[in-house]
Amino acid sequence: MSFRKRGEIIGGNPNRVPGATSNAIPGRTPVPVIPGRENPLMGRSAGITPTRSPITRASPATQDTTNLIMKNPGVRPSVITSQPTISTGTADLDKILLHQGLPIGHSLLVEESGTTDFASVLIRAFASQGIMHNRITNDVNCHVIVVGLSPQWSSDLPGLYKGSSREQKKARIKEQESKVSVTNLAQASSGPNVRAAAPDLKIAWRYGLNKKPEEESNGSDSTATYEHYNHQFDLTQKLTPGPNAQDISYIPIVNNYAQIVQQVSAIVKNQVKSNPGKILRVVIPGILNPSIYPPATASPTFIFPLVHALRGLLRQYSSNLSVIASLALDLYPRDSNVTGLFENVFDSVIHLQPFNQEMSQLIEKAYKNEPSKIQQGLVNIIKVPVLSEKGLMMIHDGEYAFKNGRKKFEIEEWGIPVEDDGKDEKDAQTTKNIDF
Repeated sequence: MSFRKRGEIIGGNPNRVPGATSNAIPGRTPVPVIPGRENPLMGRSAGITPTRSPITRASPATQDTTNLIMKNPGVRPSVITSQPTISTGTADLDKILLHQGLPIGHSLLVEESGTTDFASVLIRAFASQGIMHNRITNDVNCHVIVVGLSPQWSSDLPGLYKGSSREQKKARIKEQESKVSVTNLAQASSGPNVRAAAPDLKIAWRYGLNKKPEEESNGSDSTATYEHYNHQFDLTQKLTPGPNAQDISYIPIVNNYAQIVQQVSAIVKNQVKSNPGKILRVVIPGILNPSIYPPATASPTFIFPLVHALRGLLRQYSSNLSVIASLALDLYPRDSNVTGLFENVFDSVIHLQPFNQEMSQLIEKAYKNEPSKIQQGLVNIIKVPVLSEKGLMMIHDGEYAFKNGRKKFEIEEWGIPVEDDGKDEKDAQTTKNIDF
C-alpha cells in the first residue's frame, strides 16, 4: 500500500508548462496549456465555458457599395431574395426568372435549337435596356461590353416602344389635358378674358381634368420607385441616338482566352473605379459560333478556362457585373461536353425551341383570324438564378411559349390550339324533305 500527500495530483506531469493552471481530472494526464491556446479542451469535463465564434457581418465598404448600387435607376431588389437585380429588357423573361430580372453577379445562357435567331432578340434587348438607363439622368449608370462582334452590331439595337397609333393618340390627349388645371385657369381668370375662362373652368371641374391619379395622391404605389427599371422595346425601330463610347465597348475574339479575360477585367475595373454604383452588362452573342470564333477556339484548352474565368469575374465583381450569352444547340447539342459545361457554370439557362413545320402550320391555321396569337416556339426553363444553385427543382419543359411579334418579344403559358372544323348550325341544317 502506498500513500500520497493530500493535494498531490494523481498521474501529474512534472514537465508541465510553468504557470499553467491545472483543471485536471483525477486519473487523467492534464493537457499543457500553450500560450495562445488557453482553452485546449472545450466542454463541461474541462471546466471551461465554451465561447461562441463571432458573427461575421458585411464590411462597411460592402454595405456602402450595396447602397450605391440600389440608388441606380436600373436596379431593384429581387422579389424572392432581395438581391440587387437588373432587368433583361424583356418583361416576360424577367417574370419566368422569378426575380423580376437577373440578379447582379449572375449569368444567363440562352440556348436555341434550329437555324432561327430568336436569341439575338433577347440579347439586343438586354443591351438596349442598359443603354436606356444612361439616358435617364446625367450620370452614366451602365456600361455594356460586347464580346466577339464589331461596332456594327449596335446599329440593330431596338428602340423604345411608343405604343400603337391609338395609344399614341391617347397619350397626346392626356398630355394636353394635363396642362389644364384650376391654377392655370385661375390665373387666366384674373386677366381681361374672365368670361372666356369661366366655361373652361366649368369643363375642367365637370370632367375632373385637374384631378391627380389615385396612386399619386395616396403615395402608396410601390412601382413608382422603379419606374425606369424596365422599358418596352419596339423591334421595328432602331435605338436613336445610337450608343457612344461611354455606353458600350467591344472586345474582339483572339486565340488566347487570357487576353479576352484581361480586356474584360480591365474595362470592368476602370468603370467601377470611376463609379462604384455602375452596372456592367457583358454580352456574348453566339458563343463558339464558327462564323465569329476562329477554329482554334473550339479546343477545350480555350473553352474551359474562358468560361471559368468569366465566372470568376462575376464572383469578384458580384455587385456590378452580369453576363448573358447565347448558344446554338445545332452546333453543340445538349448531350455534348461543351453544353454540359455551360449549363453547369452559368447560373441560369433557358432553351428556345422553335416549333416544327407541322405544329407551325397547325397554329397558323387555328389562329388564321387572329395572327397576333401565333406563337413561334417553346421556352424551356433549365436553371433559375440562385434558386437552382440552392437545390430547388426549377425545370419547366413545355409550359411556356414565345412569340416574336412586330413590336415585342412575348412569353406566355403554352396550350395546344384546337382547330375547329365544325360548320355553323345553319350550314348543318338539311334542305331535304324528311316527311315520313
